[in-house]
Amino acid sequence: MTYPTEHKTVFVLDRGPLFGRPCNQSIEYDVLSKTKTPGIIPAAPITKTMWTCNVETMIEYMRIVFDIFPTSRLIRVVTGSEALNSWAQKEQNTAQVMTGLGHVGPPLPSAKDDDYSMMHGLSKAIEILCEPTDKQKEYDQEILLNRGRIICFTSAKSEAQVRMLEECVCDALNQHNKLAAESDSQGLTGINY
Repeated sequence: MTYPTEHKTVFVLDRGPLFGRPCNQSIEYDVLSKTKTPGIIPAAPITKTMWTCNVETMIEYMRIVFDIFPTSRLIRVVTGSEALNSWAQKEQNTAQVMTGLGHVGPPLPSAKDDDYSMMHGLSKAIEILCEPTDKQKEYDQEILLNRGRIICFTSAKSEAQVRMLEECVCDALNQHNKLAAESDSQGLTGINY
């Protein structure tokens, strides 16, 4: 059986120091200054970080997918090398992901890039795509064509860096497919592309 690419999606969120910086998108919170009351000094503006914008975008995507396809589309979220939810239906909701994001916390602008390397997150995403979902477990692993997609929110300084990330995904994919082909254990599935 072939599962469509849309069945499984893994978001990889970059938590590097760049994403802890403001992105100049302000948050509206000062309703008193809009009333133009004399004597009230307007509050200083607060701006969102790039992390906040990425999280809002991902959560909105998830909300729409879960509204339209409540049980047939599954989404996992990875930050660094940590997965925030599983393929289990009870963890397929925005509340679960937001709780996970609350535990990980926002990126620290002072952190080193190596601490939050995208290579770890992309490798984890491939590993997660190899895990069969409950629906996939119902079918014989020999005839199951496992597919999915990775949506990566990161920043690249050059085309070469983008190519390096693509190569990382291809290498991890080939390694996991090789392990799956050599494995006799149930639960380790290759990824078809």
